[in-house]
Amino acid sequence: MVEKIALTEQQLGEKLKEMATEWQTGKNEKGVPYIERVHHASKFMDGIAFVGKVAEAAEANNHHPDIIINYKRISIRYWTHSASGVTLADVQMAQKIDPLF
Repeated sequence: MVEKIALTEQQLGEKLKEMATEWQTGKNEKGVPYIERVHHASKFMDGIAFVGKVAEAAEANNHHPDIIINYKRISIRYWTHSASGVTLADVQMAQKIDPLF
């Protein structure tokens, strides 16, 4: 298991270069950084099926994202609560679920 220590802004910037360009950074309401990618489904139920696949991958790796469903727009956000930021584990999970997009 990867050690869950928050990456610095510079480290996160470097990791983003290794990821699909659709991954973006943001901050939650408490100012904690996260990485996010948005999926646009053609139908509501297609979006729900996508969420199920992400959930299966998250459960298999015991590392779960925040999932926000807005009709056919699904946002997947990764950050580690205990580290108050984005960790290498978050980056690795983002890369693992990339094929689902």
